[in-house]
Amino acid sequence: VPLAAPAAGLSRGSCSPSLRGLAADFQTECGQHAPQWKVACVALTALPVTVAGALIRRRGRRAHRQQCGRAVEAAQRAAGQVGTPVVTVDGRETPAEAAEFDWAQQWYPALPLAMLEGNGPAPLRLLGRDLVLWRDGEGQWRCVDSACPHRLAPLSKGRVDQKGRLMCRYHGWCFRGDGMCTSVPMAKGDEEAEKRLLEVPRTRVASYPTKVKAGLLFVWPHLGSEEAAEGTEPFVGEGVGASPDWAVSDAPAGWRVWMEQTWDPSHASFLHEFTLPIYKPERALAMKPFELTDMGQKGILATHGGYMEGNMDIVAKRLFAPPCCNYSVYTYPDGREIVFNFYFVPTEPGKVRQITTSSFRMVSPSDKGASKAKGGAGQYAVSNILPKGRSIVQLKGASVNLLSKLASLVYSRSPYLARVKKGWEGLKIASGLVGDQDNVVLSYQAAVSLPEVHARQGNGAAMTPSERYGGRPSEYVLETRADAFVAIFDNWLAARSGGPFGLLEDCPKYTDAELLDRWTSHTSVSPDAQEALRFIAGVAVALESWAAPGSLLVLALCLACGAGRLAAVPAVLAACALAVAARLRR
Repeated sequence: VPLAAPAAGLSRGSCSPSLRGLAADFQTECGQHAPQWKVACVALTALPVTVAGALIRRRGRRAHRQQCGRAVEAAQRAAGQVGTPVVTVDGRETPAEAAEFDWAQQWYPALPLAMLEGNGPAPLRLLGRDLVLWRDGEGQWRCVDSACPHRLAPLSKGRVDQKGRLMCRYHGWCFRGDGMCTSVPMAKGDEEAEKRLLEVPRTRVASYPTKVKAGLLFVWPHLGSEEAAEGTEPFVGEGVGASPDWAVSDAPAGWRVWMEQTWDPSHASFLHEFTLPIYKPERALAMKPFELTDMGQKGILATHGGYMEGNMDIVAKRLFAPPCCNYSVYTYPDGREIVFNFYFVPTEPGKVRQITTSSFRMVSPSDKGASKAKGGAGQYAVSNILPKGRSIVQLKGASVNLLSKLASLVYSRSPYLARVKKGWEGLKIASGLVGDQDNVVLSYQAAVSLPEVHARQGNGAAMTPSERYGGRPSEYVLETRADAFVAIFDNWLAARSGGPFGLLEDCPKYTDAELLDRWTSHTSVSPDAQEALRFIAGVAVALESWAAPGSLLVLALCLACGAGRLAAVPAVLAACALAVAARLRR
């Protein structure tokens, strides 16, 4: 049903009367394809929409797309909305129920367990609040407010003692996993002070529920809803696995614009030019009609095709799973899949923590080259360049050269070098142009453009809803098919207080140096990257302090002995050592 058409009669388990009235149009449009239009008419007039979709899918993915396209265009032609994406709304949710959505009563990923060293403590910024993560004596990860109730010192600067308690670095107050204060060194022997301070609500720090899933530590940052937290599972996409590797980076831009960007695949051909050969403006193609489903409190589901040369024949499933996950699966006709599981955690206004993983499944090792003409090899490169941790899934029997076997042997024997390798790969990914391009545009959009549009409201300018998709008055002009993603997502947010920080965040304006700061965005939160950085610095020092001077000493000896030809060897070695050291320094 076109979004502009009445949708009051549409709900799960029922069929809109307007669809029944268009059965004749379906027959006219699909007269040359009798089996297809019969299935469509019977399903749409006699069965629930969900059952109709199941019946049609049995005829094959390609036939399903063609058939749905004809039915969609027929319905839209009757409504004067030819080519408009189809939007389904779960009619069981009322506006009042949508407004009750609590952004604090949700599971947010904090960090991968692999990035939490020892028992902590580790600082965490979430929803504009300072929290601290630590592991107690029972081996359970805890999350509490960071401020010590004594003198408000940061507990994240403390340590975990031998009894598994979180100890404040300022005066040694100790706290149990439930937040209760169990020890005050300056109160020992003072019964009156101990009675006032130990295990009383006055000195208790707020403690929040935690869960571990798929190698991630999740936090429920709300007090008084422990039963709801216990009965709810954090969202992790199918196929991610029990313990994948996760990549983490902190992006300097607002949460809303980052989530909008993940629902806007068509930007890649333009914004990400010069990163991969497949990304060029001249390769961009208009998106074909597709389907969007507003699932109420469960989020939004989109099924769409491609948006540039090389991926127009894909079937993409894109799911927004509240509060902050974008889970996408790109499936090609030959069965190859690219899977993305991206979390955009709202740490504070103007900053988002990205916790991501991706995978690429190939039918055969030859697909990497054989599908180059169709864009398959380019998409393979996309799965490599995007922030991810999980390795590319390859079939057994894929060719492995001698150097790869030797490297694998070294890494298996030396966990330290394996950790350095992992951190080095993370550093290379964090230095990619894709993230830089996103940050530059999105930070300006959040800190400058959106506030200016709202400021002009008082000077006679007025925001207007999309003429094609309706909904709230928008700061944007959203009229193309590709704009449907952002239009529907913004409407979903507006019904739920505009997101964790509202539709208009108070975002700082970052300088170019802050936007490209690798230490703040990635290395500071990745122990593996820090270890790799220390290793690189150590190698650079060794080259500068030992290799280059040693080679120059040998050069001097060769010249003193009259071995001019032999002196060329240490000279080249000294030059190479200094060049490599300079490269590592950069």
